[in-house]
Amino acid sequence: MELENKVALVTGAGSGIGQAIALRLAEAGAHIIVNDLDAQSAKKTVAILNGQDACNMAIQADISDPEAVGSMVAEGVKRFKTIDILVNNAGIGGASIMVADLPPEAWDQAMAVNLKGAFNCCQAVIPLMQQCGWGKIVNIASLAASRMSKLGGADYTAAKYGLVGLSHHLAFELATHGINVNVICPGATLTPLVESKTTEGFRTEVAAQIPLNRWVTPEDIAEAALFLASDRAAMITGVVLGVDGGQLLGIASDYKEDLKRRTETSA
Repeated sequence: MELENKVALVTGAGSGIGQAIALRLAEAGAHIIVNDLDAQSAKKTVAILNGQDACNMAIQADISDPEAVGSMVAEGVKRFKTIDILVNNAGIGGASIMVADLPPEAWDQAMAVNLKGAFNCCQAVIPLMQQCGWGKIVNIASLAASRMSKLGGADYTAAKYGLVGLSHHLAFELATHGINVNVICPGATLTPLVESKTTEGFRTEVAAQIPLNRWVTPEDIAEAALFLASDRAAMITGVVLGVDGGQLLGIASDYKEDLKRRTETSA
């Protein structure tokens, strides 16, 4: 197995994309530190992983808090001695309203989780990877980092653009230490949460806008994460990989309809 005995920290792995990534890396032989803000969700993911005869652990931590991240990493190192792979997946959606009406606290929260959270985790694990002379950091951004968020607000878009910028700096600075840093930008991804909050008609409409004619699945993102976390991607760093079924090739957004929705939400 290509990740045998590697240790991976996956944030926001209690469900959805993060859980799928944790499962896929474990299948490839990695030991997984499952982080989530919801302790019970993290434990559920570990229960699934341990059912596969793996050695894993759940850690509840708020990644926007540097001290909580430091404690989480210390706890993981106490158990596994090091952390070889970091997948910064945890994130929150933005406020889908006009910029003029965006509350400062909503902006701050989106930045704290989606951008500062990844920064905190990177700072905490980089010394460990430098000691080993090997490491993989995979940051989960969004197609919003290529253009803008269709459903989220400017807070979400700005944070995801920032995550790409941070990743480019990290890739440049850490290459000399044998550490690869890359970004995955998922397209419309059908997580259990998204499925529970949308209608079948909406999902059919979105699928029709994707050239490959279906939603991205969490497992699609997990396969890309496994590739970037493995030595198959040894000479890939600083890359932004879209996993979107071709969604950005010809994005078909109804400007007037979308602007009307945002304006009504603001009101």
